[in-house]
Amino acid sequence: MAGLSVKGRASVLIDGQELKALLQFIPDPELTGFDYDVILRLISDKQLTPLPPPKMIEEFLLKASKSKVPIEIIINEGVPPEQPVPETVEWEELPFPDDIVPFVEETLANAKPPELYKTKVEKVKRESLVKVPSKIPFMPSKEEIVVNWDKKETKEPVTVDPGSAERRYALKETRLGIFHPQKPGKPGKNVFGRPIQPKVLEEAAFLLGEGLYRERNEIKSSLSGIIRIGKNWADVVPLAKPAWEVAKGSDGVTLFLRFEPGDSRFQAPTGNDIIAKAKELGAPEENLIPSEMIENEIRKAVSGHEDLEVLPLFKTREAEARVIFSPQNVRAVLYLRKGVAGALPLQMKTISEVIRNSGVQGMDAEKLKADISAFMKSPQVELKDYVLAEGKDSTRGADKEIVFSVEFFRDEEKNEHLKKLKQIPQWHLAADSGDLFPPAEATDAAVVAQDTKVAEVTNSSPGADGRDVFGNVLPGQPGNDPELRLFQGLRQHGRDIIAEKPGLLLVKQEGSSLQMEILDYRDGLVMVHISDDKMEVRVELLREIGPGKPLKFDMIALKLAEAGVIRGISKDAMEKAYEIVLGQGQGHCPPYLVAKGEAPVSGGGSSVKWLVPYKKGSKESQLQFAPVKEGTALAEIQVEGEEGRPGFDVLGTVLSPEQGTSVSLEHNNTIKEEPFGRGIRLIAAGSGELSLKGKQLSILSMRSVKGNVGPETGNITFSGEIRIAGDVMPGFQVIGNQDVLIGGIVEAALVSAGGKVIISQGVIGAGKGVIRARKNIDASFIEQATLLAVEDIRIQNGCVGCSVKTNGKLFLVGEKGNLTGGICKARHGVNAASIGSEQGRTTEISFGQDYLVKDQIEGTEREIEKVKAAIIMADRKINQAEGIETALAAARTEKVKLMKLLEQLGFRLFTLREKFEEHHESEIRVRGIIFPGVVMESHDRYYEVKQKRSQVIFYFDRETGRIKERPLEASSK
Repeated sequence: MAGLSVKGRASVLIDGQELKALLQFIPDPELTGFDYDVILRLISDKQLTPLPPPKMIEEFLLKASKSKVPIEIIINEGVPPEQPVPETVEWEELPFPDDIVPFVEETLANAKPPELYKTKVEKVKRESLVKVPSKIPFMPSKEEIVVNWDKKETKEPVTVDPGSAERRYALKETRLGIFHPQKPGKPGKNVFGRPIQPKVLEEAAFLLGEGLYRERNEIKSSLSGIIRIGKNWADVVPLAKPAWEVAKGSDGVTLFLRFEPGDSRFQAPTGNDIIAKAKELGAPEENLIPSEMIENEIRKAVSGHEDLEVLPLFKTREAEARVIFSPQNVRAVLYLRKGVAGALPLQMKTISEVIRNSGVQGMDAEKLKADISAFMKSPQVELKDYVLAEGKDSTRGADKEIVFSVEFFRDEEKNEHLKKLKQIPQWHLAADSGDLFPPAEATDAAVVAQDTKVAEVTNSSPGADGRDVFGNVLPGQPGNDPELRLFQGLRQHGRDIIAEKPGLLLVKQEGSSLQMEILDYRDGLVMVHISDDKMEVRVELLREIGPGKPLKFDMIALKLAEAGVIRGISKDAMEKAYEIVLGQGQGHCPPYLVAKGEAPVSGGGSSVKWLVPYKKGSKESQLQFAPVKEGTALAEIQVEGEEGRPGFDVLGTVLSPEQGTSVSLEHNNTIKEEPFGRGIRLIAAGSGELSLKGKQLSILSMRSVKGNVGPETGNITFSGEIRIAGDVMPGFQVIGNQDVLIGGIVEAALVSAGGKVIISQGVIGAGKGVIRARKNIDASFIEQATLLAVEDIRIQNGCVGCSVKTNGKLFLVGEKGNLTGGICKARHGVNAASIGSEQGRTTEISFGQDYLVKDQIEGTEREIEKVKAAIIMADRKINQAEGIETALAAARTEKVKLMKLLEQLGFRLFTLREKFEEHHESEIRVRGIIFPGVVMESHDRYYEVKQKRSQVIFYFDRETGRIKERPLEASSK
């Protein structure tokens, strides 16, 4: 390249900002040529820093030698400076209230110009003469001059242009915006390597005028009004409506009015407005000062343009003396209040009687007398929380712990199962609704079987005894229960935590808190049950759940073959079992008879063929039958010839007639006979439970239990009437299709009847008991239980802490017929001696609507959520089946069915909600006292009892849409 010469003109051009240098070539064959050295001299003459690399110049020469048009290249570029950014404000959305807008323009027109200042800080030298002690004893001290520098701040006015200001509205003491700090500039560099300085800001800080102040990085307002916002400034022009508040004083009872007049163009509140607000806060109207007095104070504040800081709204208060006890009576405190504003004075005699009648022991009489005398002489109005006596709290023992009895997966296995669960959307929907915690949050997992013990809550030791202020012993308290929450699939029975269904147990542990749930998760399963005599085979089928291995029909035959079953197999029975498992909501077919051997019959003997389902009982010869209806064919008894008949078992073993027996059955008049072939057929003459005891066959219409229902009897399920002489023990179940009559107590158990339930003594539910009936429920008393009845519920005495739901009426018929605590939903209302308690225990009552329809609404909503989840799964199947015509058609058909079902459920939900809004004649009748703490609801209208009422009726007034009350006497007239 050194010898290359180009004809034309070459020059170096630099832009005005010295940020870019260009090498330019203009071709001209008339001019003398230039080469590498000429260009290098041109560039060097410009003193560029840095110089372009030689290769760039060589490439430029080569390109210029071939070009017939001007060309240019950049040979050096500088760096522009970064300019400084002043302090800025990010403002909140602060719209003008509608009632403020009409006054904005007028207010701004009359407002004074903004007054803004910037602060100038100077250091001022200050000299002072001080005496310094001598380092040599007894010598005089020296005087030295000490120099200090003080910081002096002065405010200098700043002139701004108010015409271009942006407008917003500020409420007093609210955040209006956030400061963004200023950013300094950064120097650049030109093509000669010299620095380029950024611009200098004249004013970097954002200026705040009247009504605005800075709090850390926030702008706040000290008054309400119009914000004027300029380029680097803002202030507030006052424009506020009158502001007022009725609030409680420091004693928690007295109400005070605070009032700010605001702009005179707005209407101030009236005395009646203040009275109404005070009543909303629970103040009795008779205790409030007159509205005229309030209005007079407001007028004074408006005319004087001064805030009304505190105006007491209460009248005179009477004197009071009482002793207040803590829970468990461990502490007794004295409360005294003097009579004020004309009320009768507090007397020492009254105080002495209150203390003596309290029964408190262990007081320091001399100190008490001195303290009360000092209070009576002092200017104090109240004496609060004066401790009369203190006992000793009982202590709590060691907390209970949870010990698991299942083997959890290793982390790899657990993570693999959780990965599969992500494909099941309904579990994530259930987690969102609170029915489950999200499976991904599980810390441990294990597969569990139904009715197995998952974990155990350990016992706790009792704490040390205490003593109350009356001298009574307070027994030590047991340790706290663990912080445990059980979701679906689990129940706690005593100390044991039991799996109610098979599936995947998930445990979420966070410190001392434990959450547990069981997800429906299993492989399809075929279980073969062969009877001990090898004459019957039943298969139990479980359908797959979630991402488990699917249950296929051919798995049944495969499992039978593996068990050695080769004879007596019924394909129809296998298909029926498979239909059952596919059709069951739980995906379970209980042990179903699919193969039978044929018993040999001895010569001249008889054989029996049962025509109704049965299973073998605890004894080999005992059979248990399902309930039967009148006219049902029960069995066929066939008489064989003299040679008898050989048989076989399900494993293929041939049984000779010599091994056979002859069967004979006896029966009573509940069963009739009719001829059949070489024998007879037995027919049910009535409905009930078929029973076989020895050779005696009969149909029972009633089940009697002479003692208690407990471990000896087990749970009882019967199609007819059930009569129990004793108690139903905790954790057991009594389920009957007709009436259930119980002579004793039901304790933390389930009782369900197709007819009525009568409990002679009562129910101690302990929060676990459930009593439900398609007709009435009658009991002596009920505590902490769930009651469900289609018709009326009648309780002789108390109903305490219960969840009650009836489409009839709740009657508490005795003199002690009290409804206390809990939640009651009664379509036709309640009739009780009293409702609530002196302690103000919350008691909730809903009435006037069909609450069984409400249950149907909730059930339908759950079904809709399940169908929506299934539609999501169907969409996923459609996406996965693209290109596979058979699978794609099946997935689309399934989605169409689900969409139709969703439409039907939506219509059903609409109909049910319309039906639930219907009103049913009802009332809450209180023969005695109803206490504060009782909350009533009907059609989403609420009424809370704030003070005692006696002999009243509450009802829903359909014209006003409110719950009202009337005297019981007026109703009886």
